[in-house]
Amino acid sequence: MEQKLTVTMTGEALFDFLLYHTYSKFSGFLTNVLGTAVAIMGVILLIMGKITPVHLIFYIAAATIFLAYTPFLLKYRAKKQMEVNKDYQTVWEYKFYEKGISVSYADKTKEYPWEQIERTVATPKTIGIYYGKDHVFIIPKQDFGQKFVPVMKMIAEHIGLHNVRLR
Repeated sequence: MEQKLTVTMTGEALFDFLLYHTYSKFSGFLTNVLGTAVAIMGVILLIMGKITPVHLIFYIAAATIFLAYTPFLLKYRAKKQMEVNKDYQTVWEYKFYEKGISVSYADKTKEYPWEQIERTVATPKTIGIYYGKDHVFIIPKQDFGQKFVPVMKMIAEHIGLHNVRLR
């Protein structure tokens, strides 16, 4: 059975996927730990009497910068990519069928056999289908419409349920 999707990328969907991609790696986790550690260290130093409440404000500000920098940067990058990358401004057609996934955009068509699909991940607003270590199709969930369950079932059948990470 064949399923077709027409996909239009949005800045919001791209930002959502970039957040997932960044924070699902150790470096993203470490950024959160460091930001939280700076705030906790400031509170501990205040309790121990080693700093004044004014100094605590600087610790809290530094922690806030640590924690907020990455999301702001990713929001900026998503916006910039939507403006610069012509592929994101193009409507993509995905066809899921027994042999794999066919992707068409801007008068180009390429086939990806199921053996090439490594894993599929879900974020709150997107589905990412990895066809290489850092190569991924980003499909906004809203573009699935009523085809979400049939497409995800087909993906799970061909790449294995252990390679599908849904939330």
